[in-house]
Parts: sequence; structure tokens; C-alpha cells
Amino acid sequence: MTATRARSGPLAAYRAAAGLRGEQERDAAVVRHLPLVQTVVERVCAHLPPTVDREDLFHAGVIGLMDALNRYDAARDTAFSTYAVLRIRGAIIDDLRARDWVSRGARERARAWQDAVSRLHARFGRLPTDEELAQDLGVDADRLEDLEREASLASQVSLETPLGEDGRLQDQLSQGGSDAEAPGSKLEREDQHRLLLEVLQTLTEQERRVVKLYYFENLLLTEIADVLGVTESRVCQIHGRILSILRLRLGARGFAG
Repeated sequence: MTATRARSGPLAAYRAAAGLRGEQERDAAVVRHLPLVQTVVERVCAHLPPTVDREDLFHAGVIGLMDALNRYDAARDTAFSTYAVLRIRGAIIDDLRARDWVSRGARERARAWQDAVSRLHARFGRLPTDEELAQDLGVDADRLEDLEREASLASQVSLETPLGEDGRLQDQLSQGGSDAEAPGSKLEREDQHRLLLEVLQTLTEQERRVVKLYYFENLLLTEIADVLGVTESRVCQIHGRILSILRLRLGARGFAG
């Protein structure tokens, strides 16, 4: 009896110490990756109205980070940062959905805005101007910015992941893919690539720089505004309109979503 206690005592102590070290390592990993959560929050909030509480979204993002740390498998998954961004963003979007930020009326206005952007792009072969978009929607220019932010929020919390988030736009802009990729998948990727290039070729130099700086250099919208010498609101408008066109064009071909 005494011998059993002698053997089990050190073993229990060892397990307890190992568990403590595990918690400490996990906590350290969470702290180390908090800047990643902040970056995701900033990127999501760049398209949301100021009424959305960033602190709540940050807390949701931390939960997503912890989930990523628990689930990540280095042998199976991509780089941890890429994997974690998906989990963090997913937790943030789930929080937005749970809070029901978007009313039915807002969703309808968002669809009307997206349709107008796509329609005018098809007519003029370029992104519509503020005046053209406001006239088509029958709203004052002052109301347009609020309407676009509302449309962006509706897109963020839709059931489908918005095109351009989670790195998919960058993947589609490249002609990557493994040599072992199935012929059908390779043709679909090439078709996506051609369609994306068609849209990007209609953009001005400034608009193409927004795409490059956001998706390939990972700058925040406020940083892009500093680079281009325009307001953050203007960069947000350009980004939202480009995504709207890409989403609808790719969706019509069965690619987006």
C-alpha cells in the first residue's frame, strides 16, 4: 500500500506539473499571436459602421485564436498564421451574426447597391463614380457612404464568405496549383484567373494599387490611404466596389461563395 502511494505520488505530481507547463505554453502562444487577432479585427472593422464594438470583436477573435492553437496540425495544415486567420475571422463573423447587426432592410439595400455597382460597371467598363452610383440608386451623395458601409457589413455577415477575405482572392489572382491538380480543377482555376484579369484590367492605376497593397502587401486600409494620399473612406469605397463586381461576376459563373 505504501509502495503504491510512493509510486503514484511522484507520477501525479509530474502530470500536474506537465499540465501546468502546457497551460503556460498555451497562454504564451495566445499572447504571442494577439497582434494577428488585432490585424484581423482591423481588416474586418474597416468595412463596418462605427457602431460595431471592436473590443467585442477582439474578444471573439481571441476565442478563434485559441481554437486555432488547439486544432492546428502542422503535418496537415498550411502555415499557422494562415490557418489561424481563418479561425479568427470565422469567430468574429459568428459573433457579428449572433448579434444580428444587419436588418432585413439593410440586406435588401445591400443587394440593390451591389446590383447597381455591377450594372454600371458593365455599362461603362470601369468602376462607377460616386455621382453615377448615387444617381442610379436614387440617393443623395451624402447618403452613399453610409449605404456602402451598410452593404459591406451585410456582405461580411452573409452565410457565404465574402470573396477577397481569407486569402482566396490572392490565390485566384495567381496561377498556382500543383502539377497533380485534376484537369477539371485546373481548367476552372484558369477560367477564374481570366475572369479576374478581365475585371482588373478595367480598373484605374489607383484602383489596381488598392488591390495590390491590400492583398499582396497586407496593408490596412488606413495605411493604403496614407500611401495613396486619399482618405481611408475613399479606399474603403474602392475596395468595396471592386469586391462587389468580382463577387457577382464570379458568382454568376459558379465560382464565388
